[in-house]
Amino acid sequence: MRIIMEPLYDKRANFVGWLLEYSNVFDKDLKWVAYVYNNYVWATKSRIWIGGLRGTNLLDREGRIVAWSTSGPVVGGIGFTKAPLDIGPQIMPVAPIIPGIPLNPGYAPEPAGEWSKLTFTQWLNQR
Repeated sequence: MRIIMEPLYDKRANFVGWLLEYSNVFDKDLKWVAYVYNNYVWATKSRIWIGGLRGTNLLDREGRIVAWSTSGPVVGGIGFTKAPLDIGPQIMPVAPIIPGIPLNPGYAPEPAGEWSKLTFTQWLNQR
């Protein structure tokens, strides 16, 4: 069984974390930091809705790109009108085993949409 694990980068092409199976987000130290349900993202620590998922792009509540992966186009979306119903945290996934830190892509491509003003850490710590 093949596991889909996408490295995530910020707008400056810095490695910030991993997207596992389009349903869980880990930081670069493989700590589980967010979960995805129905393309909405919640922080595991606060259980606060923090944005969305579009393809392999993590978006803030305004639909702006916070983190992206090299495996797909860098595309934002339109802002969300209201917070979705919280389904509660999923069962904590087992931290994946990875061979090492991925290679830096060198630069972030010009996105279709806007970059978020939030850093990856600020996005995770929203209130």
